[in-house]
Amino acid sequence: MNLLRESVLALLVTGLAAFASEPPASFEQARVMAAEQGRPILIEFVRADCEYCEQAARDAESDPAVRQALDEVAHVVLDARAGQGAELATEYHAGPYFPLFVLTDSTGAVINRWTGWVGARQFLAKFRAAMNDLTTIDQHAAAFERSPTVAEGTLLAEYYKEAGQFQSSAYYYRRVAAADSSDRDYSYEIFNAEASACWIDQMAFDEVLPAADAVLTAGDPERVARTARLLARLARRKGTTDRIGEYLEAGRQASQGSRDEQMRRWHEDLRSDCALYIDHDTAAAIAIEEESLGAGWEKELDQYYPFAEWCLERGINLEQAQSLMTIASQLASDGPFKARHLHLLAKICHARGLPAEAVRYAEEAALQDPDEETYIADRERFRSESSE
Repeated sequence: MNLLRESVLALLVTGLAAFASEPPASFEQARVMAAEQGRPILIEFVRADCEYCEQAARDAESDPAVRQALDEVAHVVLDARAGQGAELATEYHAGPYFPLFVLTDSTGAVINRWTGWVGARQFLAKFRAAMNDLTTIDQHAAAFERSPTVAEGTLLAEYYKEAGQFQSSAYYYRRVAAADSSDRDYSYEIFNAEASACWIDQMAFDEVLPAADAVLTAGDPERVARTARLLARLARRKGTTDRIGEYLEAGRQASQGSRDEQMRRWHEDLRSDCALYIDHDTAAAIAIEEESLGAGWEKELDQYYPFAEWCLERGINLEQAQSLMTIASQLASDGPFKARHLHLLAKICHARGLPAEAVRYAEEAALQDPDEETYIADRERFRSESSE
């Protein structure tokens, strides 16, 4: 780690706490302070290479309202990738996005959590909302078991979704659906939670299909189209595209003729996926996707990336995708933008069985954006595979 990176990490670990009064230096100190002063704890998980974490620290320095808010809690900032911070990041189910704020009681029991930094105003809104109810998640769960209510169950379902505990989220959405006497439909929320659980290997693909069936039965066009598109992505990831024909067709029909621009774009995606996975006509699928990009799209450089990404996701037309991304990456401006193009080009070469090219472009991507961990991880993976 160079001196610049060490300086950035020092700033982040000081974080927002540098601008609050007498911040605790560790989680243990935060617990003592919280117990002695009757305050909750606010854990802020950061990463040294996180630009939003840096922005949070800079914004807090210039905003007295944030400093005042942080005086209401025992605020501790932890590096999510090192030491105790890494251990607690696992315990509190930190995901890939930072900064992560976790509000707890003095024992460390979770009250609320939220991810990201858009600005001081948004932070304060989320902070105030969390501080308005200091009931812990465990206490909410116990209350719900005693007397299930829609509000309590929804709070729990949303919390577990934010925490990446998707099976628990689906459980509470099902309980909410049973408790809700209105006509509100929760089928998509349940499906989305279970599909997310399947995505990270917490559930099998077949276990998700009954929830998808429920969305189709409910019949809301937008939700049917959303479900079809998400199920297609999930099936590609799991290698089960032979199981999704009826869902793709339902989504295609549900989105057909819609005046909504988003639904119209989804319709074209679903048309091409129907051609690919139902009719098994790769040429037709490519033609539909090209048509959706508009006449003369080949002359529009900004269309190369989405088309190449579409090809890679489906494992088709990779030779043309590589050619387009070679041109796009050469013309892209230096830095993160070029890195993004080079990374896609590396993945295409890897998919084509071209290890030397995959390594070369992955190395170039990492050089263009050395703080992006995905590029570094793929570079090392491609290097390892090419040497086997």
